[in-house]
Amino acid sequence: LIKHQGSRNPVSRRTGQSTASTTREAANTELLQWLGKIQGGEITFADAAKARSDCGSFQNGGDLGVFGPGEMMKAFEDGTRALAVGEVSGIVETDSGSHIILRTA
Repeated sequence: LIKHQGSRNPVSRRTGQSTASTTREAANTELLQWLGKIQGGEITFADAAKARSDCGSFQNGGDLGVFGPGEMMKAFEDGTRALAVGEVSGIVETDSGSHIILRTA
């Protein structure tokens, strides 16, 4: 997750700093760079999340645990369910910000 000026709570859980000056376009550009590194084998999804995610799950390498229908925002849930286990998504937009998702279960 990279939070940006359109996020409902534009404050990073990793740094505690405001993300209100980050545009959606800048967030997405940065996410695509991280995605390229993950897909290229330069870094794992977990290490990328620990280094950059604005979600509180950064401490767990981006792992949100098991969740069922209706427990996440619809766009996030739909993005997750569209993936095969082990697959990483492209950019998924929610009210929280811009995400890339690794489906683990």
